[in-house]
Amino acid sequence: MRFILIRDLSDLDFYGYIPETFNASEKQIESFELDEKDEDLLDKDFINPVNDLCHSLIDLMDVDYLNSAQCKLLLGWLQQRLTHSIEPRLKTIYTVLIRFAKAAIDLQTGIVFDL
Repeated sequence: MRFILIRDLSDLDFYGYIPETFNASEKQIESFELDEKDEDLLDKDFINPVNDLCHSLIDLMDVDYLNSAQCKLLLGWLQQRLTHSIEPRLKTIYTVLIRFAKAAIDLQTGIVFDL
């Protein structure tokens, strides 16, 4: 389980609209690894609200990709969510996702959610 910031889409193959990252160079991607215990936290707090907002298909045991336009929506949601009381681990995860979303917006790329 991980989030993958795409820094450079050039030369990446796609599965539909999702960039394939397994052959990407270290310069093209940055990953944030998740623990199995994070599944429950993300399932309860993140997946449904983000899917509703971004019209995405993020789900456990699945892969999805948010493009830069969707990352703008995600960024606003994450920033708002951090104004409320949340689990410390979610705060860590959301802080990383904020950094990833800002980078994806600036680079006109996106984030792969491999849950």
